[in-house]
Amino acid sequence: MKSGVPAGGDPHAGRTTIFTLQHPLVPLSGFDAILGESDAAVGIREFGRRAAAVDATVLLTGESGTGKGLLARLIHRNSTRRRATLVAVNCASVPESLFESEFFGHIRGAFTGAQQTHRGLIEQADRGTLFMDEVGELSLPLQAKLLTALEDGEFRRVGGENVVRVDVRIVAATGVDLDRAIDRGSFRRDLYHRLMVLSFRLPPLREREGDVELFAERFLASFSNRYGRSIRGFEAGALGALRACSWPGNVRQLANAIEAAVLGCDGPRIGAHHLPPALMSAHPAATGGPDRASQHRQGDADQQRTRYSHYGSPAEERERIEAAMKRCRGNKTLAARELGMARNTLREKLRRLRSAADRSTS
Repeated sequence: MKSGVPAGGDPHAGRTTIFTLQHPLVPLSGFDAILGESDAAVGIREFGRRAAAVDATVLLTGESGTGKGLLARLIHRNSTRRRATLVAVNCASVPESLFESEFFGHIRGAFTGAQQTHRGLIEQADRGTLFMDEVGELSLPLQAKLLTALEDGEFRRVGGENVVRVDVRIVAATGVDLDRAIDRGSFRRDLYHRLMVLSFRLPPLREREGDVELFAERFLASFSNRYGRSIRGFEAGALGALRACSWPGNVRQLANAIEAAVLGCDGPRIGAHHLPPALMSAHPAATGGPDRASQHRQGDADQQRTRYSHYGSPAEERERIEAAMKRCRGNKTLAARELGMARNTLREKLRRLRSAADRSTS
């Protein structure tokens, strides 16, 4: 089976397939290390304990930056498989032409440049856990290949004849609404049912009433220590801005905002003017905008709309993305960080915006 692997060198050179999911604040111990006093935070800890106590497949859903990778790591570290390896892969980053070799491995000589046998991700996770992030980004043909391997617990390496049998626990994560993806025909229903033995939606930060301050204080302590700053807290205006923000990028965006504020602060406290300008322009809490509690009292219809559009209406989302790209002079990495989303997510949104613009002019 030599198809699907390009010639011209070992595709795995320089690639890291086993890595540590880092978080600047949370030690990899028990689930009490997950910050938060809200009901939503309690629910995360309770699910984590239940998932760690059994050996079933887990599907984690939720917006970017809600901590799916962190929860996956904690589930593994507190499970019976904790002495074995956790292998993590971002499915959106694996080229389709390399999928079989990356997941199933290849034998020496399977294709040009394959100078040695390579154990794929699934085999590397034998007796441990395979964490597949962004599983909703896999194409339908790749979903079919993955499903077969997961159901059978066996596969063949690219170019090989021998069957490889493994014992792997799967923890998958996605920011894609898989129910809608199934309706659109972009995600296989059988793979969906195979993954969602235990499923949990991580709540966005805007649904974790009161947790923003806790995260902000811990991030402030962490980054102040990292950069050698003596910053003791937040001014009232800064706290108001933090509470009012809907945090479309969730905890990741909050961490970036606090880090930028620490770097820009030359006094004992973080003020509103130290926060990223994009945050203040979008959420002018210090000028009398609605506070976070009043936003939560909006009707169920508003909550349903924000479930699929973290930035408000499509027009508002387009304006914010275009403004961020302009401020960052077209740098997608910087713009994605400012917007609190993954670079791949921003790239896809830009593609859709261009397609919509082309249709409107045709």
